[in-house]
Amino acid sequence: MNKIYKKLKLVLSVLLLCIVPAIVFGQSKITGKVTDESQQPLPGVSVSVSGTKTVSVTDANGNYSIAAQSGQVLIFKFIGYSQQSLTIGDSPVYNLSFKVENKVLNEVVVTALGVKKETKRLGYSVQEIKGAELTKAREANAINGLTGKIAGLNVGINQEILASPTVLLRGSPLNFYVVDGIPINTDTQNISPDDIDSYTVLKGPTAAALYGSRGINGAILITTKRGKADNKGFVIELNSSTQFNRGFIAIPKVQNNYGGGDNDKYAFGDGAGGGVNDGDYDVWGPRLNAGLMLPQYDGAYDPTQTYTTTFKDGSTFKGHIKPTPWVARGVNNLEGFLQTGLLTSNNVSISSSTEKANVRMSVTNGYQRGITPNTGLNTINFNLLGSLNLSKQFKVEGNINYNRQFSKNIPDVTYGPNSIIYDVDLWTGADWNIDDMRNYWQPGKEGIQSVFVEYKRYQNPWFQSYEWLRGHYKNDVYAWGAFTYSPDKNLDITLRSNITTNNVLRTEKEPFSAHPYGDEHNHGNYREDRRDLFENNTDLLVKYNLNNISNSGVSISALAGGTLRTMKYTSSFVTTDQLLIHDVYTFQNSINPVKSYNFDSDLITTSAYASADITYKNYFTISATGRTEKSSALLNQSYFYPSVSISSPISDYVKLPEAISFLKVRASYANVKDGGTSAFVGPAGYPLGYGNSYQTTYGGPSYQVSTPAYIIGPSYGNITSASAPTYTVDPKIKPSSRSNYEGGIDLRFLKDRLGFSGTYFIYKDGPQIYSQPQSETNGSDQSFLTNGYATKRTGYEVSVNGSAIATRNFKWDVLMNVSTYKEVYDAFPGQQKIKDQFFKVGDRVDKLYGAKEAQTVDGKVIHDKDGIPVYLPVAQYLGNADPDFTWAINNKFRYKEFTLSFQFDGGVGGKIRDYVYRKLIEGGRGAATDEGIIGQARAYESEHWGDPGFKGAVFADGTPMLGHDGVTVAPGSPAIQFDPITGVITNMDQVKFAANTTPVKYVQDYVNKFYNDPQHTVISRTYAKLREVVVGYSLPKPFVQKLRLSKVEFSLVGRNLLYFFKKGYKDIDVDQYPGRNQLGQTSLESGLQTPTTRSYGFNINVVY
Repeated sequence: MNKIYKKLKLVLSVLLLCIVPAIVFGQSKITGKVTDESQQPLPGVSVSVSGTKTVSVTDANGNYSIAAQSGQVLIFKFIGYSQQSLTIGDSPVYNLSFKVENKVLNEVVVTALGVKKETKRLGYSVQEIKGAELTKAREANAINGLTGKIAGLNVGINQEILASPTVLLRGSPLNFYVVDGIPINTDTQNISPDDIDSYTVLKGPTAAALYGSRGINGAILITTKRGKADNKGFVIELNSSTQFNRGFIAIPKVQNNYGGGDNDKYAFGDGAGGGVNDGDYDVWGPRLNAGLMLPQYDGAYDPTQTYTTTFKDGSTFKGHIKPTPWVARGVNNLEGFLQTGLLTSNNVSISSSTEKANVRMSVTNGYQRGITPNTGLNTINFNLLGSLNLSKQFKVEGNINYNRQFSKNIPDVTYGPNSIIYDVDLWTGADWNIDDMRNYWQPGKEGIQSVFVEYKRYQNPWFQSYEWLRGHYKNDVYAWGAFTYSPDKNLDITLRSNITTNNVLRTEKEPFSAHPYGDEHNHGNYREDRRDLFENNTDLLVKYNLNNISNSGVSISALAGGTLRTMKYTSSFVTTDQLLIHDVYTFQNSINPVKSYNFDSDLITTSAYASADITYKNYFTISATGRTEKSSALLNQSYFYPSVSISSPISDYVKLPEAISFLKVRASYANVKDGGTSAFVGPAGYPLGYGNSYQTTYGGPSYQVSTPAYIIGPSYGNITSASAPTYTVDPKIKPSSRSNYEGGIDLRFLKDRLGFSGTYFIYKDGPQIYSQPQSETNGSDQSFLTNGYATKRTGYEVSVNGSAIATRNFKWDVLMNVSTYKEVYDAFPGQQKIKDQFFKVGDRVDKLYGAKEAQTVDGKVIHDKDGIPVYLPVAQYLGNADPDFTWAINNKFRYKEFTLSFQFDGGVGGKIRDYVYRKLIEGGRGAATDEGIIGQARAYESEHWGDPGFKGAVFADGTPMLGHDGVTVAPGSPAIQFDPITGVITNMDQVKFAANTTPVKYVQDYVNKFYNDPQHTVISRTYAKLREVVVGYSLPKPFVQKLRLSKVEFSLVGRNLLYFFKKGYKDIDVDQYPGRNQLGQTSLESGLQTPTTRSYGFNINVVY
């Protein structure tokens, strides 16, 4: 055996001696220079030998050197230029001049079902953005980064942890996401931005028609990164991002001159009504820092001592708490409570690619620390994608993505005592200090009773953050596999299947002494909200292409297929009914029987579809698609969804001016019906009177087209209730239909240096399902669900992009997007002309109505005999909710290794009711209650309310400060008469008016009436933001190569740096309200929100 080994070793040595010299001497050193069209050197050009792993890069002077032999082919690649190649002959020197790439000729885009098509052949609107653009100045949710990047796509960014954005495309909610051609059920929190290669937005039903009812509003296609390799055979990439959230651009503006209480009186007794205005009070109490001594929450208690507090009107309060100075202790309580937020993300990926196989594995770890103390979210994401060519005919590929989210506490800002904003800024004043509340348990009552200034409604914010915990735990998996058989170059047959599955556990630990709405017993509770979803989509897809059939110039690209979709959803909600023992959060610890609810649903959808693209030479492409769909959500009825489009690249067959490098016109039509499903679902039951009803993605049946047998209601005396349904469904009901008409033009100028894309669209929706009230004379007070009104939406989108300056060392790229839409009523049921007394055919759907004061013809407010404004009996038109248009401008500069990019975006027009401002004014905490005429009246009242005969705030001449410019009905004049339909005054010419001379005794009463109505709290949503700024630097390639790396890039980033909005209303960030909510309903009013912060940070990207 040893002899054989020695002989084999000798033979191999001889062979190596023969082969190696042949290889070495067969190769030679090839050199050259690469330049652009102006003969300027091009550094960083990739030069490789085809079929080998030999790679080189041009230096700063455009020179390269590489080992190759005669007959081999050199491949030259550089971004923005067409790939070029040359064959090596006998010469050792090969220079090359690059030509600028004709982007349009080579541009392809991902379309429905993951099919790639030439952009110039598309008859509908799509827009693409690379994922790399969104991984530097990143958002917690990847989709938030699309703000301003896509014309017609409006993203309402919710700043709360785990809150999904409101994504609107042409005014319709867009909740349909497709990853690598596979639909997935996602809230977009489970997709790592570092795994995304590109986003493609299919705008409208035509572009997404092959997806049937799920694509009625369009789709967002996400293409993930594939494996790649360099001369090492693999690539390792690290991307690390850190951002700090600090500095508020939107925060409630409050006054600090008046404390808690009502009508200038306050005295603490027990914080629950045992004193004077010391329970569930407003901030209309006595003036601070005015020398008053009042009993307060932290005053010394002596049961043997009685203290008497005498108010200005002579009334008294007697108690056992020693009065202390009534001063402003906490002028910045909210700012002092909130902390610096943090957003970090660390991603590492390894990938490899060969001629037969491709693989990429990625792991991302993210952490988000909220600006509210003791809140945060951890995420872990694992992604594995690979493909293998088994032979020339067979290919398999697959992907699995696992996402884990976990948090011990997610903040809740929904209006109520559960909200920090509610407790700190809306309903309590500056008479307490946030730092004094850090030790939040009363001595000797730890775990039983917290410390605060009030004990009936409001909560200590530290107690809320560290004891009232809302846990969130979610596992999310999506995976798919595909098998493709290609018997020849024209035919592909693909079988693929995917699953989306997630399970969610939400917990709430409500401690002893918490007293939210409807739960004021102070005994705490424990709750669990569990949800599980499983979805499978399996389809068979056949694609066939024929080019230039029989030299006729006609080419056909066709596909046909079918999909089976199944979905299973289960959920439960269980809560205790008062805890027996504090800090024991189990269902066994419930004093009363637990309350439990559950909801389950199933869905089966079968569909068959086909499409054909027919191209005649370079003149035009006609595309047609059809899909038939049967769904259990629609009682197994079948519906057909057609679409047709045409595109003509005129520049391909008409000689145009040299300045125009490309011109295409396009038009399309589609009809799609609603699938009878809901995009989101809440908890199985929600017996609480407060808090956020967390919504998860669903996509299951809405059960809108069938009448339920009964409805389970709340429990009474521990007995579950049931009742007959409150509505019946028309047996002939049909899903709402949408017809889409669209036309557009695409232009490129100056050798593709400047691009323009414009689209005009029309949506006709209806007859939509609505609730028709039934007459009680018919023996029923139930509503009747049936088909009724129709609407028409029109709009346009414009996108302009270009390179304003492009030289070898300097480049300036610009992207501008502008879009708008308007929706009107097109028809009402049964030939009706008016809807809800307010709307007629042709009226905008988004009209806002609300209470409005009665005014004279010259605009003076009419007051009643008590000096209070008179209101019209019917709500009046106050404006439109949808913006007139939205816009964005993104600039990117590159100078050698330095880059600078920034984006401004915003909206113009549209109205919304500022709920925060409304409550700030109503509660007396808002800065506006201490400014202007209200502030003047408030100061007068504070000084004189105890004077004998005090009737209210008046000027020196006795006229009222509030309402001094108003009028009242003169004595002897006819009374005002109102039209019962429109609410307007019908006898204005007969009524005589006189100046209002009656003051309102308390400012609080006047303001609550005057400002707690929509007329005075509806604001314009016109705003602008400096959305993001990125300053980057890439280490020079020669230096990086010495480190045996491919790329090292550092970036300084900032988001939300400037917010341009009406100064007095920066208590909310209107950016969160794009005009409509996630269900497509008009947003009439804002909600409470955590203050919006600026973000500053850095990003490091290293490729090995």
